Amino acid sequence: MRPVYLRCCGTISPGMRLGLLPLLLLLGCTAPPDAAAPSLASPDPAMRSLAIGRLVRAGQACNLMLSVTTLDRAARIEAAALEQRGGAAARDEFLRSMAPPDFGSGRQEHDRWCAGQRAEVERMNGLLSSPAGAALLQQADVARAVRR
Repeated sequence: MRPVYLRCCGTISPGMRLGLLPLLLLLGCTAPPDAAAPSLASPDPAMRSLAIGRLVRAGQACNLMLSVTTLDRAARIEAAALEQRGGAAARDEFLRSMAPPDFGSGRQEHDRWCAGQRAEVERMNGLLSSPAGAALLQQADVARAVRR
């Protein structure tokens, strides 16, 4: 191999090229960073309800068991957040943002995604089934009453 000259970097020797190749391949395989996913720990009630809705739908898409208490509280928290949205278009966009990805017939991708969601779904199930979940529901109810 002969050295290669690049305008930006100067001359790159064959040894350097071999050392850079794995790094370039690694960079090519990484996905661009996604926007931060909504978090259950978010102080913003709208973001928290978005996280709850996303995780409930993930649990259902992955056939994970969620308690009746969790489903009831999640639905009521979501309803309070939906009332805050202005108009049908904003409501529809809010609901679409919670939907799990469409994997089509890619069962392996679905299983891999579900494996990545399992811990967070179980954490959300435990949170909403606990007294802390009752407090979150109470906050949503209060915010709903104030807006009326």
